[in-house]
Amino acid sequence: MFGADRYGLSGAIGHDAGGVLMDVAALIYAGEQTSTPWRFRLDELAWRDMVDMLKGDDLPFVGLWCDGADVHALFLPDGHPLAATLALEGGRYPALSPARVAASLYERAIYDLFGAEAMWAVDVRPLLDHDVWSAAPPLCAAPGRGGQRKGLVAFQPSDAMAAAKGRVEERGPATGDLAPPFYTRLVLSGTLVANAETQTGYAHRGIAARSRHTRVEDVCRLSSRVAAGSSVAHQVAFCQAVENACNAQVGAEVALLRVTLLEMERLFQHLYTLAGMARLAGAQLVASHCMALREKLVAEAAPITGSRLLMDVCIPGGLSVRDATQMGDLCARMYELGQKAYPQLVLLWREYPGLSALLGRVGRIQADDLERVGLDGPVARAAGWDCDGRRIMPAYDGLWRYTSGRQNGTAEDRALLLLDEMEESLRMLDLASARIGLNAGGTVPLSMQDGEGTGLVEGPWGGVLYWVRLAHGRVAEAFCRKPETSALLVFEQALPNHAAEDAALLACSLGMNAAALDG
Repeated sequence: MFGADRYGLSGAIGHDAGGVLMDVAALIYAGEQTSTPWRFRLDELAWRDMVDMLKGDDLPFVGLWCDGADVHALFLPDGHPLAATLALEGGRYPALSPARVAASLYERAIYDLFGAEAMWAVDVRPLLDHDVWSAAPPLCAAPGRGGQRKGLVAFQPSDAMAAAKGRVEERGPATGDLAPPFYTRLVLSGTLVANAETQTGYAHRGIAARSRHTRVEDVCRLSSRVAAGSSVAHQVAFCQAVENACNAQVGAEVALLRVTLLEMERLFQHLYTLAGMARLAGAQLVASHCMALREKLVAEAAPITGSRLLMDVCIPGGLSVRDATQMGDLCARMYELGQKAYPQLVLLWREYPGLSALLGRVGRIQADDLERVGLDGPVARAAGWDCDGRRIMPAYDGLWRYTSGRQNGTAEDRALLLLDEMEESLRMLDLASARIGLNAGGTVPLSMQDGEGTGLVEGPWGGVLYWVRLAHGRVAEAFCRKPETSALLVFEQALPNHAAEDAALLACSLGMNAAALDG
């Protein structure tokens, strides 16, 4: 996760005031200590030095966010949080995107929400507010009058896209199916895509605003609705962040029960993704088998967990499932159901006429390109990048083993990896079923003291991280890193040289989720 096995801090080297060699992490550690042990305040010159040094340093970047007064950049050296904070000066700050391309999406969102401008940013187009909000920027101290646009939102291309020549095709934002609204513009050269750009923001729900100065339990409930298919991952990551801010730790059985919920969710989402890929590839029979197995598993889990979508199953300090005493039996039943259907599903997938050949031509992506934009998870593992956040989660000890073996990074590799991971999830549920007792795990009371904490979880599509600041018993600020942000960049970069009709299949194989991206 976030380059979990490439955390070495060798790279660009700078000097401190005494001429001593230092890297980016050392530069941040040399800043002013805040009340949070892993967050340091830099002045503008040090922040600029950090940006310059990051161009040659492999320090894993997690995300960038604003609280109205400061901007914060979070990194993960050796799997531990390290944050740099800079005070806004006249509502501006030096951009991070020249050194970390994924930061461009965060910078655009920060401007839309807070009006804080990233100087020298690589992309200054709106991301969320396309001049239609009633107040803008809504989270600044004194929001002004919103945009004056009426009717449909206009597409705002980059300079390169505006200059591109060729036949133009458009996808979305309204498609008529169940997918969230999302716009893609394609410029074609013959039958292949030459240039492509997207526009998001249509599914914005104001999650950042709704998470500020709010009760912890309300933000927890909100976290389960950020990304359909990754509800448990968001809840567990948020709960871990709150628990770490309170210097509390849940018991071993609660941690194990959370693992079982995470693996159930992985099964559900992988089957949903495989069904979508098969349907888009014209393999309706395969898609129906995937959805039939998913429905059997969901129907088995819902009466015990209390939610078909696994929403509202975690709370800070514990769980909130309907009947935790039955979780061990549920794991055993899901393993039995899965083992009966899984071999036939794999055989059908591998032998369905033309499916493998079609998927093998779509979306070949190199591991280095994924690492550059910070997209981990199954997309990266299918390209040969050894990354999986479950490696650093203690609750997985004795359960998890690495699933790998794919190297080519095509849609077919991603599909086969999802099938492999399903088998592993079933195996882990079987092992966990014998370890789960009948005392429902218990709940740890939390003091809700003022402080900051992070939580990190491997979701179905990769790393989900929450940073939370608690104040006066409430969530003062919250930031979420989700893989959908990086997936958008990969999608845009991978589209050229594909047929226009493959765009939806490529997006599905990468885990694109416009609603999760828009927040």
